[in-house]
Amino acid sequence: MNVLYHAHSGLRYLVLLVAAAALVALAYAVFTGRGMRAGSALAATFAGLLDLQILLGVGLVIGGVFPDAVVGHLIMMVLAAVVTHASSIVGQRSSSERREMGIRLGGIVVALALIVGGIVAIGRGVLGTAPLTGG
Repeated sequence: MNVLYHAHSGLRYLVLLVAAAALVALAYAVFTGRGMRAGSALAATFAGLLDLQILLGVGLVIGGVFPDAVVGHLIMMVLAAVVTHASSIVGQRSSSERREMGIRLGGIVVALALIVGGIVAIGRGVLGTAPLTGG
């Protein structure tokens, strides 16, 4: 379980990094009308990494490694994934690529707020580390 915990904890940095890159690329696409492909690719990568992060987290819960506030954390993270995927679906159905990028941008902003809330819910800093607990 220690490896799974460290994978879950470490993947957080990649999720946040890709989210930041997606925000920049999507904002650029919305405001300039260019770079749509990069924005879409980064948004999809963010969604995939977030799904992997949730899968690892569920593995930790099933394995019995979890902090006291795991329920709030898990709910916030699943909501972040739902928002991310929903904004992608709604964006794909929009009338223009630029509007699609705007919808995805908004979805990632909301997802990031939920992710930060979920991390804080377990008493950790967004970029800080904490020792393995529970068991």
